[in-house]
Amino acid sequence: TVKDRKEEMNISQLLGKAHSLKPSVKEKLAGSPIRTSEDVSQRVYLYEGLLGRDKGSMWDQLEDAAMETFSISKERSTLWDQMQFWEDAFLDAVMLEREGMGMDQGPQEMIDRYLSLGEHDRKRLEDDEDRLLATLLHNLISYMLLMKVNKNDIRKKVRRLMGKSHIGLVYSQQINEVLDQLANLNGRDLSIWSSGSRHMKKQTFVVHAGTDTNGDIFFMEVCDDCVVLRSNIGTVYERWWYEKLINMTYCPKTKVLCLWRRNGSETQLNKFYTKKCRELYYCVKDSMERAAARQQSIKPGPELGGEFPVQDMKTGEGGLLQVTLEGINLKFMHNQVGASSSTRLPVRRTSVQAPSTSPGELEQLDPGKKSQGRAQ
Repeated sequence: TVKDRKEEMNISQLLGKAHSLKPSVKEKLAGSPIRTSEDVSQRVYLYEGLLGRDKGSMWDQLEDAAMETFSISKERSTLWDQMQFWEDAFLDAVMLEREGMGMDQGPQEMIDRYLSLGEHDRKRLEDDEDRLLATLLHNLISYMLLMKVNKNDIRKKVRRLMGKSHIGLVYSQQINEVLDQLANLNGRDLSIWSSGSRHMKKQTFVVHAGTDTNGDIFFMEVCDDCVVLRSNIGTVYERWWYEKLINMTYCPKTKVLCLWRRNGSETQLNKFYTKKCRELYYCVKDSMERAAARQQSIKPGPELGGEFPVQDMKTGEGGLLQVTLEGINLKFMHNQVGASSSTRLPVRRTSVQAPSTSPGELEQLDPGKKSQGRAQ
């Protein structure tokens, strides 16, 4: 309608001049070509309302109707000049980012895993930590520039936080380059870096503990380095690193996924029922293969494999259970049963030592001892 068009024209007049998109510091340092006029757009940035209403600014031109839309103070708040506020904001951001990336496990668990890895994987973990801290420090500088914080205060606070964080040389050099250019930066000149949690690729499946729907409900998250088991309220219940997983099988008929993992010197079996058993199996398998490509130097673990005397509970026939990296094989006196759907773990060639028994010894087993190795 004519009335709507008039209102749109009035709003466009009130908003003032256009905000051109300025090249970022990274583009300046790299010598990128200046953006064309096609990149210029009519934009209003809400953060400007937090800086107070300077005389002659667009905020003085807004009418009562527009003023009700935004909560705008008349003067810039002194909160932005409190350095403790920015330090607290940085620490809170680190906590949330670590949680979003699945790095919020206990300190002892982190140390144990770090010590169990090879030199290459230790460097990778250190690089992930440094990248997280450097990204948040870079964004902190950008936010402080938006709020027109004193640049000397920005340098002091950021360098102090950088020292407390013990960031490595590569990423600390990037932050120092930004601080060296700080005198030439204002407002939106420094672009925001995308946080690592936004690039996380993880899939979540609803599973039941056990072999049917009577078990407790959990959410199983398949991450880059591990499988996370969360309760129905989101609390982390278990975290299984791929280098700790020994074997994985699934049965499409019963829709049960079996995970064998190393827990200290023992091997622990966990069973989960899920309607998307096949999808979960291949999701974990693909993620483990990607993790294996990143892990090039891993400390050797105990060997998994061996032969175990077993007995068929239905027929009473004795047999031999062979566990190898290729799967599981059952040998009986009259027939041989191949392994069910199983996978050879791509992460590492590890296995558990088990007493070896030859088929000849199996025939001479004491009947009273056979029951100890019965196959379920």
